[in-house]
Amino acid sequence: MTNTTLETAFNRALGNGVNLGETFNQLIKNVVTGKSKGDTTSIVNVIAMANKKGDKIEQRIKRVFGLVFEGATFKTEKNKKTGKTTSKMIIKGIKPNQKVLDILEQLAQDKVSMRGDKFMQALIGKPSKKSSPLNVKSFIDTCSKRSTDELKEMQKIIKAAIKHQEKNVVVELPNKKAA
Repeated sequence: MTNTTLETAFNRALGNGVNLGETFNQLIKNVVTGKSKGDTTSIVNVIAMANKKGDKIEQRIKRVFGLVFEGATFKTEKNKKTGKTTSKMIIKGIKPNQKVLDILEQLAQDKVSMRGDKFMQALIGKPSKKSSPLNVKSFIDTCSKRSTDELKEMQKIIKAAIKHQEKNVVVELPNKKAA
């Protein structure tokens, strides 16, 4: 398919995340290996189309494109004479990440929506949850609002959690009342 045909298909697919992912995959393939290899005009055009329709997919497009071409830059410039704003993506000298291209191809084949979390998790992995540091003041405030019986149950739960965490075992609560 030509870039203009793909751009039109992308524009039509904005309401359907699955078709959007398939079409975007084709656009990326055209940038990587197509007739006009290295030409990012089609990507800039689909971003403009999405923005014109009020669609919020721009950041995801840029993020995925940045994963394929690590180090790519996106520039927006205003022409001083005409007042028109032009955008461009610069990938000169950057080789595409084949692993990301393979993942995009698999996502398109599996019909995964480009708008969903599963799409981005496949590309960048699941975010790791980091436990935040204990807010002692907040913990004391919470505890001060509890009865003595509830505090004793909380104490049992904390002891069980410590014991199981040391053994790398999933924690089971002693009863539902304290949870």
